[in-house]
Amino acid sequence: MMRIQLPEGPLSGEIDLPISKSIANRYQIIAALAGVSIPIEESAPEDVKVLRNALDATTTEVHVGMAGTAMRFLTAYFSILEERQVLLVGDERMHERPIELLVEALQLLGADISYLKNYGFPPLYIHGKSLPGGVLNISASVSSQFISALMMIAPNMKNGLTILLKGKVLSRSYIELTANCMRHCGITVRFQGNTIKIPAGDYQIPNLEMESDWSATSYFYSIAALRPRSKFLLKGLQLDSPQGDAVLARWFTEMGVSSVQKENGVEIESNERVKLPTEMDFTDNPDLAQTFVFLAATLDQPLKLMGLDNLRLKETDRVAAMKTELEKLGVSFSVDGNEMQISGKVSVKEASIKTYNDHRMAMSATVLSTLIPIDIENPDVVAKSFPQFWSAIDFQSSRN
Repeated sequence: MMRIQLPEGPLSGEIDLPISKSIANRYQIIAALAGVSIPIEESAPEDVKVLRNALDATTTEVHVGMAGTAMRFLTAYFSILEERQVLLVGDERMHERPIELLVEALQLLGADISYLKNYGFPPLYIHGKSLPGGVLNISASVSSQFISALMMIAPNMKNGLTILLKGKVLSRSYIELTANCMRHCGITVRFQGNTIKIPAGDYQIPNLEMESDWSATSYFYSIAALRPRSKFLLKGLQLDSPQGDAVLARWFTEMGVSSVQKENGVEIESNERVKLPTEMDFTDNPDLAQTFVFLAATLDQPLKLMGLDNLRLKETDRVAAMKTELEKLGVSFSVDGNEMQISGKVSVKEASIKTYNDHRMAMSATVLSTLIPIDIENPDVVAKSFPQFWSAIDFQSSRN
């Protein structure tokens, strides 16, 4: 348990952000497909190290714990490693997260994959083989990571791969990020409308510099928004980043928090208490939804959130988790399909927030500490994406 209450008044500081696990994990798979390994620092997010260990593993059983990205990327990766036999397993929650769409797509391409327990869910048995490629139709309305996993192995297929995306495309920015990483490593990727064309080719791995993580900045933007005249330097960021969550700079500029490119990062500053829009769409940026839920509750401003199609399939059912925790605070929280509505003010003097083993639940809830003292249960869960999160925030804390 960790108690947090941020000091009164404006806040300032230089924030050391983690590397982007989205970029790092894409480059790790790409490099492995090229037969090389890229170094990963000890301070990297846990999800990045889990994938590194899995790629280095020589045992038959490969365990990815709670790392959903690793499970999906490795399912595709191991399927194309000729004669490699792998049992790909995870923690209990991982075995509840559907993977049928990706497995079915790989099987249509000729992959040898079977389920070890429940149909449609990990753990998996994978016997790697050469895949011919061709044309594949797949729904884009479940997980962009399924699409990215297929994209990255496409150059290693004899005929390359054309992917025809069906239905609503979720998290398009992450598919674009995969395309960008592949192009940086010498592969031609054409992504127009709902069609992705990737010819066969050989990856060329340049010296790779890992960007800082834009997703991690949402908590600091929110704290700045809640404390007028606050100023933070978010180190290692570029405003023109290919990361989809770099949209935060534009979103918060419209709400009253400025972003200025500096030589060593992005400086953000707020001049007055911000006003949220009445509606926001998170179809392309699902990892930001929780932050804005807690921001709206702290600001006591009503907010309708849309585009939450896959939020129930994350580390926890994030919709249910937020509803439970916000209603404890006296905030009204209604859900209608893939939309939610937040309204009402925090009516308690202090609160204990459950994290549900979800790193973003812990970090998002921190914005409440600008208003009331909060106790974060299982604070170490932040290691999944931001191991240094608690030391990065200038606050007084105590564990018990």
